This record gives sequence, structure tokens and C-alpha cells, in this order.
Amino acid sequence: MQKKLLYIFLTIFILSSATTFAQQDAQLSQYMFNPLYVNPAAAGLDGVAKFQLHYRNQWSDYQTTFDGNGSLGTQIFTASMPLNGLHSGIGIQFVNDKTPSGAGYQNMLLSYSYQIGLANGAVISVGAKGGFHTKSFDSKFRPRETGDPIVDALTGSVNQTKADFSLGAIYKTANYQIGASLNHVNSPVYGFGTDKTGAYTIKQVLNLTASYDYYLNDDIKVSPMALWKTDFNTNVLEGGAIFTYTDRYWLGGSYRLNDAGIIIAGISMLKNNALRLGYSLDLTTVGATAKAPLSHEIMLSYAIPAPRLLAGKKTPVRTPRFRH
Repeated sequence: MQKKLLYIFLTIFILSSATTFAQQDAQLSQYMFNPLYVNPAAAGLDGVAKFQLHYRNQWSDYQTTFDGNGSLGTQIFTASMPLNGLHSGIGIQFVNDKTPSGAGYQNMLLSYSYQIGLANGAVISVGAKGGFHTKSFDSKFRPRETGDPIVDALTGSVNQTKADFSLGAIYKTANYQIGASLNHVNSPVYGFGTDKTGAYTIKQVLNLTASYDYYLNDDIKVSPMALWKTDFNTNVLEGGAIFTYTDRYWLGGSYRLNDAGIIIAGISMLKNNALRLGYSLDLTTVGATAKAPLSHEIMLSYAIPAPRLLAGKKTPVRTPRFRH
């Protein structure tokens, strides 16, 4: 029954139309290792206190038409931990994203999840996150169309901060996991001091994720995964698989439809595999002449046993295997 549910879910992904939409949120190729960035219901779900840092250099050595060299640079920090005794978890997220054209954003969001154990050993986690999202532009920004009142008024840099909220849910068993989240529920609107005709709105984005762990033998595990995201107008579909050897080394790949092929590799180190280092390489397959052929992403993760809170049971240190 569990496998049938997963196959149905993945089939929905495959049958969905997929065209790349404008990137209002930074895209992670190693999203499967940082589920909190995608879904607030992941806060504390791993059972350990985890700290993660992602650095992404998208379209390395990208040549802009007017402003010289550059690339899309993104830094993401997340941290989460379970609240033993409360059947819940908390998390925090910091994001800094900047383009060579002068547009960027920063956000700081707090997450909370509540986990419900089921009779079959599965867990349903529901979560929410909220905080502040800042959009920024500077005088280098060049719009696709002229006559934008915000851009026309730029003489230096301009930024504006708005509240931002997201909701999510995850169904997790021993072998597979399905999640859904709706980001930017309140659709923040940025006017930058202009009237509504010049306002910039962050669209709601629905994310659906799925993964399945299958052990080929005692040492090798294969984990197919998929991500589908939509702003209810256009879509992005990504899918692939990762092979893990002795819970310590992993190698795999995925494909983001109408965008790039992705190679993913990494290693776990220290006692209980507490420290993980991952790397991904995007190979641009569509629109390479307007972008750049390569994107690089580095992931660093460190996990420690979660502290005992409110007389909860002591949290065991689990091997930080591939999971999302």
C-alpha cells in the first residue's frame, strides 16, 4: 500500500506540465538535504539538533550585457531541533540572495511544527513559518520593459521589508516521505513608495516533495526523489535518485526540466556521521547561450543530540541518513 501511494504521487509529478517560472525564491539543487528551507513541517523531524549552511553560485562567470561579470549568489542558513515532551520542533532560516543586475532579497523566518504519531508507526507533521522578507534593488537593475516607476525613480538602492508566512505538512514512514507546503501565503506586496501600479507582488508557491528509501543490500541504499513547485501559473519539475554507501558516502543526480542536469556527491564524517559535506554541479541544458554552463552549490551540515526539554525522553542520536 505504501509503495502504491508513492507511485501515484510520483506519477502526478511526471504528468504535470513543467515550464520554468521567474525565480522569486532561490533554487537549491540539494533541497533534499535541507527540507526546512522548503517546508516548515520539517522542523525537528529528524530528531536531532541540526545546523546547515548552503552556498550557491548560479551560472558561474555569467556575462551580463551591460554591467560586466557576475553570478547569482545565494547563502542560506537553517537550524532546527525537536522539542522533546511537546511532540514538536522549532527552526530558523536566514537567506541572502543577490544578482549581478542589482536585484536581491533577504529573509529571516521562524518555523514551528507539531508531530502526530500514528498507529502504524508513521508520523504526520504540520508546521508554519513566519518572519520578515526584504526585497532590494539598486541603480544597476535593468527591467525587461521600460517605464517601470520603481526603476525610473532609482538613484541609488531601495529596499522594503514585509511580513511573510508559509504553511506545510509532511507524512513520514520508515521508508518514504511525502510533503506539501504553501510559501508566501500572504503574498507580500512591495510598493517602494510608489502607487499600486508599480507594486511588486511575491506570488504564492506550492511545493510538493516525495522520496523513497530502498536498500539494495546492507551497504547500499537508493533514494529516488522528486520536487514539483508551481506559482499556479507555471511550474518546475525536478526528479532523480541518490545512492548511499555505508551511510557515509553518497552519489547521485537529478534533472530539472527545461533547465539543468545535476550531479550530487557528498561524505559524512565524525562520530555518528554528525558532519556532512555535500556538493552539486548544475549543467545548464536549456537556454545556455543566455545563462552560463555551470552552477555550483556547497552544503555543510552538523547534527548534535537534541537537548532534553520539559521532561521529554532522551533523544537518541540517529545516523543522519538521506531524508527529507
